[in-house]
Amino acid sequence: MKVALIGLPQSGKTTMFRALVGPGVSKEKGLLNLGIVKVPDKRVEKLAQIYNPKRTVYAQIEVVEATAVHKGDKKGGQGSTLDPALLNLLKPMDAFLLVTRAFDEEGLCEPRADVEAIIEEMMLSDLMVLEARLERDELDRKKGKSVIPAEELDALTKCRELLESGRLIAEAPDVANLAELRTYAFLTARPILVIANVAEADAGTPIEELLKRYDLPVRGLQTFACCAQIEAELQELPDDERPDFMEALGITEPAVNIVIEQVYKALGLISFLTTGEDECRAWTIRKGTLAPKAAGVVHSDIEKGFIRAEVIAYDEFEALGSEQAAKKAGKYRLEGREYAVQDGDIIHFRFNV
Repeated sequence: MKVALIGLPQSGKTTMFRALVGPGVSKEKGLLNLGIVKVPDKRVEKLAQIYNPKRTVYAQIEVVEATAVHKGDKKGGQGSTLDPALLNLLKPMDAFLLVTRAFDEEGLCEPRADVEAIIEEMMLSDLMVLEARLERDELDRKKGKSVIPAEELDALTKCRELLESGRLIAEAPDVANLAELRTYAFLTARPILVIANVAEADAGTPIEELLKRYDLPVRGLQTFACCAQIEAELQELPDDERPDFMEALGITEPAVNIVIEQVYKALGLISFLTTGEDECRAWTIRKGTLAPKAAGVVHSDIEKGFIRAEVIAYDEFEALGSEQAAKKAGKYRLEGREYAVQDGDIIHFRFNV
């Protein structure tokens, strides 16, 4: 899964990138900074303590920061809007984290207006792609050439109606998830989450209070607030020093934990778990994934030769203390091809190649 950080110049986007991915774990690829974020999961920690495996592997999400220049100001500057080249780079992303500036000694920042400006750029980009395709189709029709299939044309028409009425495509999930639209990669068909980057003095202020102060959220988008500078410094501290640092500032949970939780929720993601002496690991799938497809995430051969899934719910495993106790209590289940994997399932796949 790829999540893109976007925001206007001076919003603190780069600092927020460091706050999420930590120091020294990113790399540049053209106009993109790429980083991997480990998905916090206490279940994996607990299983690793029990099995003492050779490897402990957490689920991961790739975070991307685009560094393309902005329109109207090659060096960047407050009030600039997003460059079309940047928007094109964002096409393959699964979700967006929109960083807005909510810190200013003079009190002149306008996070709500900044969010609206970026959203409008994304909507305009989608509308331009859509209109170009419909105009090309109209010319082809006049020449008697092949035209857009009826289902695809209907989907595009629905998207145009949404955008022209000032709505995001994602506001109509039945439209945003249509298979006919996948090749278009519309920006506003993907989840958009907003992060208000606040001043250091506001690091421990309740999120609800901060959002009310800045008249957020916008358009009902999932929104929270944190101080990117403080969160970046938090990532650089040794693990044993972080709790005291957080307590002193009134921070109850690192921003990265909240971001990952909200991204998972927005994308409909869950994690299932595998255990053993060699490895304890969390695997990311979409909610509703059937057992054979989940097996394919581990290895394609397991999906091809899938026989059954041996399943224990993590909560039941934790309550009983071991696989053996779970089996004795009748909590160890055999599931077939039609089983939809649940969040926290501990699974052993049986297969034959």
